[in-house]
Amino acid sequence: MKMFKLFCTMVLVMFVFTATSFAAAKIEIKVATIAPTGTPWMAHLEKWRDNLLAATNGNIEIKIFPGGQLGTALDTAKQVMRGRLSVAAVPGASLAELFPPFSLMSTPFLFDKAETIDCIYDTKLAAEFNALLKKKGLINLQWQETGWVYIYAQDDLSDVAVAKGYKARVADQPMSRLLWSSVSAAGIELPYVETPAALQTGMVRGGESAAISYFAFGLVKIAPHLMLTKHMHQAGSIVMNLKQWNKFSPDQQKAIKDALPDINEMRAGLRGLSQKMIDNYKAKGGPVHELTAAQRSAWKKKVEPNWPEFVKGLGPEAEALWPKILEAKKACE
Repeated sequence: MKMFKLFCTMVLVMFVFTATSFAAAKIEIKVATIAPTGTPWMAHLEKWRDNLLAATNGNIEIKIFPGGQLGTALDTAKQVMRGRLSVAAVPGASLAELFPPFSLMSTPFLFDKAETIDCIYDTKLAAEFNALLKKKGLINLQWQETGWVYIYAQDDLSDVAVAKGYKARVADQPMSRLLWSSVSAAGIELPYVETPAALQTGMVRGGESAAISYFAFGLVKIAPHLMLTKHMHQAGSIVMNLKQWNKFSPDQQKAIKDALPDINEMRAGLRGLSQKMIDNYKAKGGPVHELTAAQRSAWKKKVEPNWPEFVKGLGPEAEALWPKILEAKKACE
């Protein structure tokens, strides 16, 4: 009888210990994004959260802070680097600002097809890109998609000659400076959020933007001409602090990565949404301009001779990476 009581006591102690350990082992991962609720980017993160919660029986929980609650994309990326934040979804522009070599993947008129870009990120140069992030104390959990960038204006700029002297909003990014300086535009550097007001006052008359942002920020109402240049593509990354990542067990790391929704679904969804918005605008009579092969070639001929100087300006790491990107491009086309 005493032995039976002792056995029951031991079982009870083990149960309490196990239950307490399980409760203590619950982990919360804070994820920052500038994407508002209801956007494809936010939906992707929400699906990741739900998948991970189910896969770990609630043991690892993702808490998402949307709409820039924890700061700008650049701010949150820096917070992750310093270990003050676990994870951030970083858009392409901010990624390039933090890591200049990533600007190479947004070289104006370098790429013609999204599939080529996907191939480079996912296979050909995945190791090189991941190594760049690790040097800054980050791990890439998954690439993200911002999409193709187009030129918008208050006039039709399909003919590159019209861009000469044109007052264009230039982003604070080397690839944007490269584009507009190459065509001799009267470029004015402005933050994206100040662009609508600048267009209204006549400070600028055009610029460049991804399609979703062009429509969402109301630029279409002030600069209605949309040139489908597809001159630049921007991707991003869901990055995590490397030291925090290394604290997870191999099984936990696998669960975190496996829970991420397929990036190709996100890419297809965003690209489809962008095209749908463009098609709807065109159907309503919006001045959407499909550049002819000759017109796009004329734009490229203005920009391409300045690629070497652009690459040099990004620093030694970019110079070393550039030939690898060109080689990967050939392999992926």
